[in-house]
Amino acid sequence: MKKGAIRKQELIEEMSAYILSNGIQSASLRNLAQAAETSDRMLLHYFKDKEELLTVVLSSISAKLIHMLDNTEMEKKSFSSVVKYLYQMMKNPEVSPYMKLWLELIAIASKKEDPFYPIAREICDSFFEFYKKVIKVGEGQTNEQAAALALVIVEGIALLESLDFDPVILEAIEGIEKIT
Repeated sequence: MKKGAIRKQELIEEMSAYILSNGIQSASLRNLAQAAETSDRMLLHYFKDKEELLTVVLSSISAKLIHMLDNTEMEKKSFSSVVKYLYQMMKNPEVSPYMKLWLELIAIASKKEDPFYPIAREICDSFFEFYKKVIKVGEGQTNEQAAALALVIVEGIALLESLDFDPVILEAIEGIEKIT
């Protein structure tokens, strides 16, 4: 790898850490440059504009989260087991910053503006594919149906977990275990 490519990757890592800690709203060029110990002009040397920079950084962050999911030791499990496992994973301090950023990204992406909307869609597609791989489908259910249901439920859990609705979430998970 060339020196410029190595430096660009270092910048992406440093800016990713900043955004994970501080969120998207505080991701001005000046703040990102300061976090990466460089100037905003130097960032624009490596990236065409702020939109490209955010696209690359947010894609890098989402790739790390997907990598964490893919590296979980999960063979095909029941729907309720997958939901329960992911809820517990959200509580993990290593995963929690990703979940907070994910919720912020969804809120911003709901305006359907670039670069946030396509990145959020890409992440959702990755979650959907993950669910298709790990959920053992029951009789009369398709893989796509189980994955779609998991996506909807887990995203709802993420939203409610951010509001400390853990008793309600646990009650729902218990209910899922009884009906699946």
